Amino acid sequence: MNGWRAALRIAWREALRSRGRSALVVALILVPVAALSFTAVVFDSTELTPSEDAARRMGAAEALVSWPHRGPVIQEPTKDRAIPQGNAEGPGPSEERLRSLLPGTELVPVERGGVNIRTTAGVGRAGVRMLDLGNPLTKGMITVLEGRPATTASEIALSRRAMTRTGATPGGTVTTEDGRTFTVVGVIEDPNRLDDTTVVALPGTFDQAERSWLVTTPIDWAKVKELNRSGIAVLSRSVLHNLPSAADRYPQLPDSNEITADILVLFAGLAVLEMSLLAGSAMAVGARRRKRDLALISAVGGAPGHVRRIVLADGVVVGVLAALGGVALGVLAAVLTRPLVEWIVAERFGAQRFFPSALAALALLAVVTGVLAALVPAWISSRQDVVTALAGRRGITRSRRRWLVLGLVLIAAGAVTGVLSAISMQVVGILSALILTEVGLVLCTPALLGLLAKAGRWLPVALRIALRDASRNRTAAAPAISAVMAAVIGAMIVSVILTSQAEQDANRLAGTMGDVSVYRPDDLSQSNTNTTVPASVATAIRNAMPVAETHEIKLLACDGGPCFAHIRPPADRECPYSLDVLHREPTEAEQQSALADQRCTGVNQAHRYFGTVTSPNGFLAVAPPEAAKSLLHLQPEDVAATETALRQGRIVVNDQSLVSGDQVLLATGTQATTIPAPGHAIPQRLKAPLAMMTEETARSLGFKVSAFTTYATTTRIPTESEQDALTAALGGEYEVQVVRPTESDDQQALGILGLVAGIITLAAAALATGLAAADGRKDLTTLAAVGASPTLRKLLSLSQAGVIAGIGGLLGTAAGVGSALALLAALNVGYATHWPQPELNPLTIPWPNVLISLLVVPTVAMLGAALVTRSRLPIERRE
Repeated sequence: MNGWRAALRIAWREALRSRGRSALVVALILVPVAALSFTAVVFDSTELTPSEDAARRMGAAEALVSWPHRGPVIQEPTKDRAIPQGNAEGPGPSEERLRSLLPGTELVPVERGGVNIRTTAGVGRAGVRMLDLGNPLTKGMITVLEGRPATTASEIALSRRAMTRTGATPGGTVTTEDGRTFTVVGVIEDPNRLDDTTVVALPGTFDQAERSWLVTTPIDWAKVKELNRSGIAVLSRSVLHNLPSAADRYPQLPDSNEITADILVLFAGLAVLEMSLLAGSAMAVGARRRKRDLALISAVGGAPGHVRRIVLADGVVVGVLAALGGVALGVLAAVLTRPLVEWIVAERFGAQRFFPSALAALALLAVVTGVLAALVPAWISSRQDVVTALAGRRGITRSRRRWLVLGLVLIAAGAVTGVLSAISMQVVGILSALILTEVGLVLCTPALLGLLAKAGRWLPVALRIALRDASRNRTAAAPAISAVMAAVIGAMIVSVILTSQAEQDANRLAGTMGDVSVYRPDDLSQSNTNTTVPASVATAIRNAMPVAETHEIKLLACDGGPCFAHIRPPADRECPYSLDVLHREPTEAEQQSALADQRCTGVNQAHRYFGTVTSPNGFLAVAPPEAAKSLLHLQPEDVAATETALRQGRIVVNDQSLVSGDQVLLATGTQATTIPAPGHAIPQRLKAPLAMMTEETARSLGFKVSAFTTYATTTRIPTESEQDALTAALGGEYEVQVVRPTESDDQQALGILGLVAGIITLAAAALATGLAAADGRKDLTTLAAVGASPTLRKLLSLSQAGVIAGIGGLLGTAAGVGSALALLAALNVGYATHWPQPELNPLTIPWPNVLISLLVVPTVAMLGAALVTRSRLPIERRE
């Protein structure tokens, strides 16, 4: 123990003596610890407790009950939405029958809907929440920030977003599109949707709303399932506090929380790995700076064990300082930036919680990481040649071949493990694979430095010296490069996943971002008798939007109203387990058979058309021939042939497998109604199945047509103000849909992780190059002594930073992109065991992020090195 006390005192004195270098070493460990502490506090605060969740969704009531269907339904325990099962043959919903099913309960109505309101730019759509905020049962569902809630049918309260769009203030008025005027009496916020345009009014104020009821009767899961048989969906406070077991839930609805938890484990594991590599870099550079002092200990009789203990004590001191500073900084940042994070995610947190068990684990992990990171430097320092160290000569200038071989073996093992684990959806295996790959790259880095140094003979003087110095001083340069590499890997993995998800969302669209669709809601009803949209609608779109083309799209009419028709494959190419064939959901045995049937690949994948229609079967549009280029995204050489085919009375499809013998099968949505018709397929197969015909062709096949939408392509995504102006110009009977990028909760979480990873990347590059610059200070003073100009010394520092950040960025980018693409590809292979098959992950490289990692990170590091390198340095004696 006395030996450890002395070692810790030496380590502490060394830290105080070299405050700048010690601060950099501590910072390399502190940054990821602070980031993880920040994440832990934010996560603990955003994860609502059952009581907090219940208060937001059902106030002080025992349950929130809705009756969306007449027949049996199934639901998840934590959702207030239900999925119908079987035929809708039960009696219609009513408050009287609900009271009979829940005797003795109080029913308080709450409603959701939408309304068009006049904004400063025109007319916009607002979400409507209708509930009596004066009733104690609604407490917690909506927060009143200013003023008071509505007490009469002529009063409303607005969210801040709604106030910004309308220009209204408390005491002012808001007018709906149909001319109704309401007095604004308060400012409110929905804790779960801070950025929504929300209007809060009393129940019954607006029509066409979905009604639910707050009830005062406790409802357990057994009662929920009993009510489900009548078509009633229930969100119960009791169930939220006591979730049913997996065996007691509906097997058709698997728990999706496991995936989210696995993703969090994956990123937490990557963060821990990154912290270990950063710490290893710091301790290696620190040991390099103290090489002569440690050699003196050995020269005066110190045993190798004493040297190892002193270096390990450095790890303990650094780890403790990083733990205390990182946890404190992370907690402070989470508390101070809480309003900003809430604004970014557009959701209020729960109570401020600090996740003490996670913070304690992170503090312990920081200390352990410091000690583990000091193991290799301690082993190297205890085995160094004393005479070489005292003379100031280089130690290890070559990398041993066995480390290169081991590194290559680990990289190969990581690749194989990652592919197999991703296919079987094993997150622990994926994390293990990434660890193996990164450790393998770390072991290969010294050999790579030697290889690059041999190519330096053709480079400028400063860069050539920097490369050779890194090659000769691999014990310090390789860990610094590894630290940058680890940070870049994490940032690139997040970037690739975000880019893949964004492209996957775009692939579900039949059009492109920025497309505009204008329609009348009445035109989508079965009683619609309109056959065309007035030409004034297209004129209004062209006047208000950055329009490229406008076309009127119609639908086939069936039974006096629109029918959403599609094209079925020929009988010999059709999946026998599709909804078109079975007219029901396939059984588990049928799903397994579908997996082995090539005809069933990609069947039942839903796509979105014209901003309003989602269909798993495809979509048939009735449009003029000149619309084919925009709708089908034709190549210039295919336009003439496609327009000719439409004028000849053919149905054009974007999938050649749908055409057999110049014929296609037209399905009209009603069961077993299939009509053969002349067909023509365009050469390229598009992401969403889409067919089109002319109105003349529809009438020749015996169909009438129904008005649907005026569709416009744009030169850019229209702004919200432009959308409001168009809505106002069209009047109250039309709605305007603009295809905009959507951001899910998972994408928001990944976006925050990507931001944190990017900050850590820049910090790691700056700190690692700062340590390298401190390590090379004696070389700069030697250059000054032999007459090197200040410019050359600055160029040398700049080149050293460029070598470390550049090589680290290159390796990290290659490993991060490669790992993420391999992971997504392996997940796609794993999807082959599911049917209907989930939409495959696009394998997309985020080139802007790649360029940032390859160019911006090294540039920032180089500029930072140039700024901190002094023109005049004191001459130091070289022993």
